[in-house]
Amino acid sequence: MDAELRGLLLQRDIDEECIQKLENEKIDASVIPVMNDGDLAKYIPKAGDRIATVAFCRKANASLHTKSRKESIMTRLRQRVSGEAPVPVRKKPLAGNANAKKKDRWVELGWMDFNEKDKRYKQVKAINGGGTRHRTIDKDKTVVEINKLAEDLFFPNGFSKKKKRLSDYSTEIESSQVYVNSWSTVDNLYEESKVKILRLYLCTKIVNVTLSSEEEEAEMHLTSTSTVDLTGHEPHASTEEQDMDDIVHQETDLEIIGAVAPEDVQLDDTVPWPDQPPQGLVEPQPGPWPDQPPQSPGEPQPGPWPDQPPQGFGGLVAEPWNEQTLGERALVTLIIRRGHCLTDLIKAFTNPDSLRADVFIKMRLPNGKLEEGEGSGVTRDCFTEFWTHFYERCTMGGDVKVPFIRHDYQCEEWQAIARILVVGWKMAHYFPVKLATPFLEEVLYSTTFSSLKDSFLQYVSGQEREVLQKALEDFDSVDSDSLLDALEPHECQQVPTKDNLIPLLSQMGHKSLIQAPMYVIECWRPIVEHLASVLPPDALHRVIEQKTPTGRAVKDLLQFPDVMTAPEKAVARYLKRYVGEVDLRTLQLFLRFCTGSNLMEKPIKIEFIETSDFERRPQSHTCGFLLKLPVGYNNYPDLRSDFNAILTSSVWVMDII
Repeated sequence: MDAELRGLLLQRDIDEECIQKLENEKIDASVIPVMNDGDLAKYIPKAGDRIATVAFCRKANASLHTKSRKESIMTRLRQRVSGEAPVPVRKKPLAGNANAKKKDRWVELGWMDFNEKDKRYKQVKAINGGGTRHRTIDKDKTVVEINKLAEDLFFPNGFSKKKKRLSDYSTEIESSQVYVNSWSTVDNLYEESKVKILRLYLCTKIVNVTLSSEEEEAEMHLTSTSTVDLTGHEPHASTEEQDMDDIVHQETDLEIIGAVAPEDVQLDDTVPWPDQPPQGLVEPQPGPWPDQPPQSPGEPQPGPWPDQPPQGFGGLVAEPWNEQTLGERALVTLIIRRGHCLTDLIKAFTNPDSLRADVFIKMRLPNGKLEEGEGSGVTRDCFTEFWTHFYERCTMGGDVKVPFIRHDYQCEEWQAIARILVVGWKMAHYFPVKLATPFLEEVLYSTTFSSLKDSFLQYVSGQEREVLQKALEDFDSVDSDSLLDALEPHECQQVPTKDNLIPLLSQMGHKSLIQAPMYVIECWRPIVEHLASVLPPDALHRVIEQKTPTGRAVKDLLQFPDVMTAPEKAVARYLKRYVGEVDLRTLQLFLRFCTGSNLMEKPIKIEFIETSDFERRPQSHTCGFLLKLPVGYNNYPDLRSDFNAILTSSVWVMDII
C-alpha cells in the first residue's frame, strides 16, 4: 500500500488493524475501485470511509494514466530530436502481422485485337480463343510478367486457337479501370483503381500490315485534323455499328466525379467551334502529335516547327504560345472517357507537341457511345473532372492541396499535368485554385510571397487547425497534449512554446508546401514559366480569389429577366435561397451544371420555361451559361429536391449539339 493511501486512511481515523489487514491481503489503490461495496465493508466498516477511499483511488489512477501518456509523448519527441528510432507502437490488433496479408489477388484477363479495317480494338470472343480468363496472381507481379502470362494463355505454344502466330503481333497490357505502367504491380493497380476485381486486357496488333492501294492513297491525303481516341474506339462510330461485345469491358462501379442529370434532363452546348474538325481518322492510339501539320490543297505551307527546346531538369523548356502562330497549329481531337479524364489526359499530354496544337475534346460515355454535345462547355467540364480527380488521387491537404510524390508518376507524367494546366488556362481559363498559393508562387516565380503560416493552417485538417488557431490566440488555454497531437502528424522536431509557435508553423509550412513537392515544382517550372508573365503575383491572387465560389458571389452571377411575373419572382427567390444554403461541394456542382466549370465564370442567365408537372426539371446550356427554370414550383422544397436529385447523380450527358 502506498503512503498516500495509508495517510488518507489514518486521517479518517480507521483502525491500524484494518489497514494492516488490507496490506496483508494486497489490496491497494489499483484494486479498491473494482471491489463491490460488500467486499470492501469487510475491511473498512463505515460507508463514508469506503466512499472517500474509492474516490481517492480513482483520482490517483487517472492522474497516473495521464502522467504515463505525457511521458510517452515526450519520450517519442526526445527520440526524434536525438535521431533515435522511436519505439514501434501497435495501433490496432494484428497490425504488422505479415502472415495475415494476402499474397495473391484475383485478376480477370481478356484479349483485345486491333482491327485494321475498323481502326479500333475489338474483344476476341471465347469461341475464337479469347474470352475472359480468371487467375490468382501474386500481388508483386509486374505488368511485364502479366503480359507474358497473358501471351501464354491466349497463345499457347506461340499459336492462338485460330492458328495466329504470336511472333506476328506486338503486345501490351491495358485496362479500362486504371492507367497501366509497365513497372506497376498487381497490388499497385488494385490500390489505384479501388475496384473489387481487376480486369486487364492483352492488346495485340499485327506487325507490318500490307495496305491496299486505296488505303495507301488515303494515308497520303490525311488532313491537318487528327483524332486521338484514347478509349480504343473508332471516333464518331454510330450506335448500330458498335457491337457491345467489342467494347472494352466497363465496370458498373466506375469512379465518376461530378453530378449527372437524369436521362431526360437536357444539357446543351450550342456555341459552335471555329473550323469544325472534319471526321478524318488516324490510328486510334495516343501516338505522336504531328510534327508539321499537312495543309489543304492551295493553302500556303508554313515553315517547319521550331527546333526541339533545350533540355532542363523537367525535360523540356516550353515554347510560349501566342495567337500569331495560330494558323500554323495542328487541330487534334481528343476522345476522353468519362470517369477516366485523369489517366486519359495525362496519356495524351505526355507528348511535348501538345502545347503547339489546338485541342478539341469529345467525351465518351461508360457505355461506349460518344456524347453528342461539344464545344466550350464540354471542354470546361473535362478540365473540371480532371482537376477534381487530381485533387483526390495526387494531392495531400485540407482546404488547400499540394501534390505528393507517387512512385507511378515520373517526370513524364508530372510534365503532362503541367501542360494540361497551361492548355486548360489557354482554352477555358480554368485554373486549379485549390493548390496552395505558396506552391504555385514557387512554381511560377521561384519564390514565395504569401504567408506560409496562414497557408499551413489551411493545409492541416479542420480539427488540427482549430487547436493551432486557439494556441495562437491564447497559448496557455490549450492543453499541451492536444497541441502535441496536432503537430505530431507533421513530424514536428521541437517542443512548441508561446515564443516559438509562429516561426515553428512557418517552418512546417515551408516543409509541407515547398520542400516536400520540390520534385514536382522542378518538373512544372519549364512548362508553365511563360504563365508568370500572364499571371504576375497580384494577378494570381486575384484569379484565385475571383474564381473561388462562395454563396454570395454565385448569387451575384445570377441574371434574371428585367420583367418577371409573380410565379417567376417566387422561383427566383427559391433559387437564391438554395444557392445561399448549400455547402461548398454542392455549390461547385451547381456551377458545373450551369457552366461546365466548378469555378466562378461568367454571369449565368436565367430563363423561365413552362412545363408540365411530369416534365418539370432544371435544364442548362453550359456553352451559353444559360439555366432554364420551370415556373411550376409552388414551394422551395420542390425546387431544392429537384436540384439535389440532379446534382447528386452519377454522370451528366452533354447531348445537345
